[in-house]
Amino acid sequence: MSTQHNWILAEKIDFPRIYEIMHAAFPPSEMRSYDGQHQLMNHRYYKLYIQKRQERIIAFLAVWEFDDINFIEHFAVDSAYRGDGLGEKMLKEYLSHAAKPVFLEVEPPSTEIAYRRIKFYERMGFHLNQFDYLQPALQAGQKPLLMKNMTYPNPVEEILFHYYKKMVFETVYSTKIDYKENKR
Repeated sequence: MSTQHNWILAEKIDFPRIYEIMHAAFPPSEMRSYDGQHQLMNHRYYKLYIQKRQERIIAFLAVWEFDDINFIEHFAVDSAYRGDGLGEKMLKEYLSHAAKPVFLEVEPPSTEIAYRRIKFYERMGFHLNQFDYLQPALQAGQKPLLMKNMTYPNPVEEILFHYYKKMVFETVYSTKIDYKENKR
């Protein structure tokens, strides 16, 4: 298997364009402020992978690469480049090199776009797990979001889900959770 990728690790100079794509692709409740998001680039577990065409960033994948799992926090393709399989290709390539299970959050399938997003990840080999939880607010004044989770390459049992959730909440969201809260 080749270690050559079509995507590269972002540098701080790339961040304004990445945030522009993020801002267009995600509602404010699912992202941090510009400064809050930019500060993550200093975190040892946080990686931003980008795809370029003619030196312009057209897609990104924001991943927390922990010792035991990889957590995809954001993944988006510039709207001008959607529909030609770029997102699918980029995610497949990332997953083919991921040596650990991959965990991500999705909205419950209560809207057409949420349903389509879940189906996209299922086509990529992810499994929708039965465990719901409230994602902590990412910015002041926001409310927690009801989320579901998906894992690759296998579904997870409850004990492993709680382990992943604790890792994500404590590192990604800076939110300590105790066992009782962890059971939600």
